[in-house]
Amino acid sequence: MGITGVGSSYNFVYNTKTGKLSTKDGSKNEFVDFCNGDVKGEDTETLNHFDEHTRYQFTRMLFAYGTGMTGQNPFANDEKVEITADIDSATHTSFYVNGQKAFTAITGMSYLPSEIQTFGTVQQPFKTRGYKPYNPSTNSITIGVGSRFNLGNGYSMTVQEDFVWGEGYGNGSKADDERCNMMIGGLNSLIHFADQQYFSSMTDTYTDYILDFLASQGVDTSREFVINGTHCELVNGKISEVGNDYVVPSSIQQKAVKRYEESMSQLLNSGTWYRWS
Repeated sequence: MGITGVGSSYNFVYNTKTGKLSTKDGSKNEFVDFCNGDVKGEDTETLNHFDEHTRYQFTRMLFAYGTGMTGQNPFANDEKVEITADIDSATHTSFYVNGQKAFTAITGMSYLPSEIQTFGTVQQPFKTRGYKPYNPSTNSITIGVGSRFNLGNGYSMTVQEDFVWGEGYGNGSKADDERCNMMIGGLNSLIHFADQQYFSSMTDTYTDYILDFLASQGVDTSREFVINGTHCELVNGKISEVGNDYVVPSSIQQKAVKRYEESMSQLLNSGTWYRWS
């Protein structure tokens, strides 16, 4: 099978009676021997931590089906089933049973204290400075320090170094003042999110106000839109980062994934490796 990594695929047969794996043609395979306990990983020269991780995720799948957690068990009716495991990325492994998609294992990441600080502090300076108006060709807009927006009826918002400043309180009704407060909170959370400093959930309280604000700037939120370089979309009525399965900003998550992948690429006999899942 060679050195395993992202894009690799495992294919083997699982005997539901014995709990053992084998190759389809009965040939020797070190990964199969490793899963069956016939060889220790530290004694091999070819198996790396992708192999160990895949074995671990496979046992998780067996546990989930065997305990009825999924409400189904594709192994229940056959003595032998064909299993395929595709390493789609360093964090996602897709399992197929007799050719049918059965299970996707998603691995959690471990973040350095310095990385947690970049998205775990509620009040911090905005990264983006200035303002670039809506660009319809990219459905994008840039909002940063110094940007100023007129909300009408004497109300306005100005982006300061680390917060959004509102003006015009008392010019309208109590409801107008409250709307200004919510627009300020929404813009503050939107910029921090788009600057990769907040979880996407930090915008949830203000979603309606953020969407109203973006619409006023020309942004089409019915399709993918870009704020301060971050690609966004609406998922179940909430603002999310496109392609990000984690609540952590993708710029931080990608650094963790790179470290994780480098660790997984090490041979099993080359040192200790810690599973983050």
